[in-house]
Amino acid sequence: MSTQVIERMAGEETNLALHVQLCEQRYIQLITKLDQVDHALGEIRTTLLTINAKLDKEESTKLRTYLGWAGVVIVALLGGMIHLATR
Repeated sequence: MSTQVIERMAGEETNLALHVQLCEQRYIQLITKLDQVDHALGEIRTTLLTINAKLDKEESTKLRTYLGWAGVVIVALLGGMIHLATR
């Protein structure tokens, strides 16, 4: 959403009331634009936090899977060693 800039008007330099009125409009436009940017940054932050949480969960799941497989391999090796030792 673009905002049209309020350009200088003829007589603004000499008419204080006109200058004040235009400055007020420019200020309102500026605050509105900053609010829009702030809102967009808030949405980006929320999205990044969601992505980060999903990545953390995925990493945790992968780690549990790897540890599970490592446990299976260790048990199998110990079973094989015990089998060979008791022969």
